[in-house]
Amino acid sequence: MNTKLRIKQRREERIRRLMDGAVHEVFQEQKPVFQWDRERERDRGRSTDRSEERSTDKERRSEQDESIRQKPFVFVEETQERDPEWLWKKENGHIGPSGRPGFKLIRSLLRRTIVSAVLFAGVWGLFQLNASWTIPPKTVIADALHNDMDFAAAAAWYERNFGGTPSFLPVLGHTTDAVNGAGVRQLLSKPVSGTVVQPFALSLKGIEIVPDGVRAGGLVQVVSSGAGRVLEVLGDASSGYTVVIQHTGKVKAIYGRMNASDVQVNDWVEAGSAVGSMKAGSSEQPAALYFAIKEGEEYVDPAEVVALD
Repeated sequence: MNTKLRIKQRREERIRRLMDGAVHEVFQEQKPVFQWDRERERDRGRSTDRSEERSTDKERRSEQDESIRQKPFVFVEETQERDPEWLWKKENGHIGPSGRPGFKLIRSLLRRTIVSAVLFAGVWGLFQLNASWTIPPKTVIADALHNDMDFAAAAAWYERNFGGTPSFLPVLGHTTDAVNGAGVRQLLSKPVSGTVVQPFALSLKGIEIVPDGVRAGGLVQVVSSGAGRVLEVLGDASSGYTVVIQHTGKVKAIYGRMNASDVQVNDWVEAGSAVGSMKAGSSEQPAALYFAIKEGEEYVDPAEVVALD
């Protein structure tokens, strides 16, 4: 009996163990399902939170857009990196609170306009006077207005330090001056329309021009080749007048063999202003105007400076 009882107990114990193992396996199989359900619920909560965040972001963007339309400069100042130029303009009064030009900017423009008008009126009045003290400033102003800036020194410095000239500044490139690469850099107007009968090579001082299209005995007006001051008026009606005019760029023009002079010493003339007049000769004895150009103390060929053709 004892043996049978022990066998029965062992069987029951084995069955119990088998049953316990089966239940444990079933629980392990069902556990991932339960975890997946919990994770799915957690994801649902996250998606709900994200949708709420997206709606909040949309509302925030709409509010920012509305603030941009209402206060554009305030938005830029508060939400973006500050522009140094904009801050400088704001600090100096160039931009007002509403984004429009400030009072300081308008006042500055008005002040500059007034100063410019005063300077213009002063220069205009200076050229209306014929006093001797006005000659030096007239010469300086005329030289600044009629001559280009001389970049030769800047070009030499650039070439000495960097080698060559910058291609983005063509004015500093190698250019040929009108007279032997130096001195005169602009073409003057011709004093009278005519034909050159004596070139510069014969005398190495000046040329002679016979007026065209004027009958014998008719008057031919001689005009100034450029702006400048009258230095000398020499001669008389019998021997002929010679007028020397100091033009810009240290250039002197000599107008000779005229029958009359329309200028006096220290007069200021512009390009095309009357200098004098001469009588046209006959075909056998034509009257010629003597015209010479001096740069400093040297004579230069007028054909290289004046467009005679």
